[in-house]
Amino acid sequence: MKDENGPPVPSVEPPHRGYDSRPIPDRLLAIFLAVLVVALVLGYLFVNKLAEISSEEDCALARRKNCAAVDVPSGR
Repeated sequence: MKDENGPPVPSVEPPHRGYDSRPIPDRLLAIFLAVLVVALVLGYLFVNKLAEISSEEDCALARRKNCAAVDVPSGR
């Protein structure tokens, strides 16, 4: 902008910083972290179940007779 009778007038707007000046709300961050934790726990359980199924399948493909999980008592 330039005034008709004088030097240029400085801009009133703050300089653009390249990011949104509003921070992420705490509630949104908490929801995101909760969803992330749930996804990680479910992923862990899913991978463990796949490993269990794989070991049972390996046992069955080897033509073994007793492929069931063995429960070992902890005490005598």
